[in-house]
This record gives sequence, structure tokens and C-alpha cells, in this order.
Amino acid sequence: MNSFRLDGATIVVTGGQGQIGAAIVRAAVSAGATVVAVDSRSPPAGAMLNIVAVEADVSTPAAAAQLVDRLDAAHSFVGWVNAAYPRTNDWGRRGVGDSAASWSQNVDMQMTAACVASERAAAKMADRTGGSVVNIASIYGMVAPDFGIYEGTAMTTPAAYAAIKGGLIAHTRYVASYFGRRGVRANVVAPGGVAAAQSETFVAAYARRTALGRMARADEIGPPVVFLLSAASSYVTGAVIPVDGGWTAI
Repeated sequence: MNSFRLDGATIVVTGGQGQIGAAIVRAAVSAGATVVAVDSRSPPAGAMLNIVAVEADVSTPAAAAQLVDRLDAAHSFVGWVNAAYPRTNDWGRRGVGDSAASWSQNVDMQMTAACVASERAAAKMADRTGGSVVNIASIYGMVAPDFGIYEGTAMTTPAAYAAIKGGLIAHTRYVASYFGRRGVRANVVAPGGVAAAQSETFVAAYARRTALGRMARADEIGPPVVFLLSAASSYVTGAVIPVDGGWTAI
């Protein structure tokens, strides 16, 4: 079982203060890694041992590229996780989020920047001893949304979200193919809905749609990411692992 450990490894997690990103950071630290937790917000006081908090912007392709170069020089990472979720202020509003301007801006913020980071991080690791890229996508990059779960709520999901997550999955497979012979693996974790104080109406509708009858907890996303970062997944690349309570199985 030692192959599931990350002892001695330095892992970068973007969006490290977000709900899912923070759960990934905790899981990686528990597995023995030193984690460079990147977020646009100031680092919290009293961070856990083995966490290096870095305040940085990853919402543009140029910023993402610069961050990879900066962290490569400082930390020589062997794993890179894109868990940041930058978005515009109108994101997710009914009748607004699909405007052409919003679409383009969110594609650049959420997909292009992550793709640039993935390729650049993979290239840095390939020049050393190899490593692992893990992108956090969504089941909505695999299957179409079930809009029935939004009935009776103010919530929806933008069309751009499906395009972004589907594109991120496709690009991860590209990275896996391009860098595989140089020792770098690239995979996707595709979470289903994660509980985050949504309305009771939505939570109940979502739960009825899943095999396990509930939404995910953020801490359930971390362990699959650790698996993909570790030697336990040494023959896994270009894969998409749904962590969705059976949503995509039904």
C-alpha cells in the first residue's frame, strides 16, 4: 500500500482555498506530500504543516504560464492539480451566462488557462523525472445536464460550463498522449455535485438522480486525486474518473 503514498513529493494545487481544492490539499498532505496551495486570496493564518501557501492569479493564460515557471524554479514539483474555478460575476445567472462576451471570458479563465498550465507543467516535469497532471472537470463534461434538478430553484448551469469541462477532458487526453513517452501522466477527476449549502429543493432533486441518493462531500474528491498523483496509478493516463455517486451510471 506504500504506492498510494506521496512521501517526499511536492504537489501544486491551484484553487487551494476553494472547497474542492482545499480538500485535495488536505488529502495530499495526509498522504505525505508537501503541497504548494495556490489561490487568488491571501493565505490563511495558521496553515497546516507541509503546506506552502502562494497568492497568485491563474485566471488568464499568461498568468498561468508565469506561475508554472515561478513554481518550477522554486519547488521542482512532481504533480500539478488544476482545481481553480475563476469565473465572471454573471456566471450561472439565468439568461445571462450564455452571452457571447461571458462565454469567451469564462472559456479563457476556466479552460484555456488550465490547459496552458497543464501543458507547461507537464513539459517541466518531463524535463526532470516525470510526474502527474490532474485536472478537475465535471460530469457535465461527460454527459448533458439534467435540467429537471433545477426546477423550482434560481439555479441553472451555463452552456459554457459543459463546453469548458468537455474541452478540459479532451485536452487532458492530448497531454497524456503527447507527454506519455516522457514519463508524464495526465488524468481527469470529474466530480458530480458537491454539497455547498444549496437550496433544499435542489439537494432533494439531485439526491433522487444519483445511485447513492445524495450529493458528494468535498472530502470525497481528494482521495481519487491522490491516487492519480501516486505510483498506485502508474499505468493510468488519459483517464476520466467520475466521482459522482453513480450519476453517470444511471
